Amino acid sequence: MTDAPVFDHLFLSVGAMKAGTTWLYDVMSRHPEVHFSHEKEIHYFYAQALRPGLLSDRARMRRAKGYLAFDPEVSHPVTLQRRVRWAASWLDGPVDDAWFNTLFLHRGTARWIADFSNLNALLPANHWREIHARTRKLRVLYTLREPVDRLWSHVRFHLKMHGQSQLLENWTVDELFAHIQQGDYLEHTDYVAAIARMRKGLPSECIHIDFFDRISTDPRGFVADIENFMEIDSQTIPDQIVSRVVNPSPPRPLPDGLTERLEPFARSQRDGLKQMGFTLPKHWG
Repeated sequence: MTDAPVFDHLFLSVGAMKAGTTWLYDVMSRHPEVHFSHEKEIHYFYAQALRPGLLSDRARMRRAKGYLAFDPEVSHPVTLQRRVRWAASWLDGPVDDAWFNTLFLHRGTARWIADFSNLNALLPANHWREIHARTRKLRVLYTLREPVDRLWSHVRFHLKMHGQSQLLENWTVDELFAHIQQGDYLEHTDYVAAIARMRKGLPSECIHIDFFDRISTDPRGFVADIENFMEIDSQTIPDQIVSRVVNPSPPRPLPDGLTERLEPFARSQRDGLKQMGFTLPKHWG
């Protein structure tokens, strides 16, 4: 007899990082059939598979500081009570499938629970297979951005978050390229490997691949395709949400010579995706 699924309807957006996932979260979190926890990026499945310390007691306590912050002059007591109860679940243990489910106890009538973690794109195939086996209905979205554009946005955002943006003023192209090679930038841009792992571990109907370019050229069509993928009703997206820019990287042009240094890697991604059957946006080259 097969065990009952642990998760019911689970929607995972797995990146790519700096490829519109925060904008999509802003849109999808308004849908009545989709419920997010107070934490947009729980990273549970990545922590379970590859890095347990990411959700250690101490790590969860550090992240809980932001959840419990409030202004007593404007905060509503009921909202604060709900947030405190959620934070108690977040800080509880052990960190397992039951713990993950408790983070969505306030889902109401929403069919889907959703987690947007770019780190999940790095999951091995066997772990995707295990997640699928534990889920009644699973949908995984992966959005791709032109490789060099994504890398450069990721670099700028990473340095900004660490208070190191000034390094871009001083580094030579060699130093910048070395920084890229030493970090996880290339790993998060290896779309071919990520898709191969998903395809090896999941049935095709569980995976939806799309392109970042459509968020600017056809945002409503981009969202409509996701709604169709999830089998949920279409929603009307206000113009101010469609045009909103969220979580931007500091503006800065690519340094001379960096595109050439990254071209072999970018070409390998283009070629690999074409071999997988994808038609790439024209500006990808």
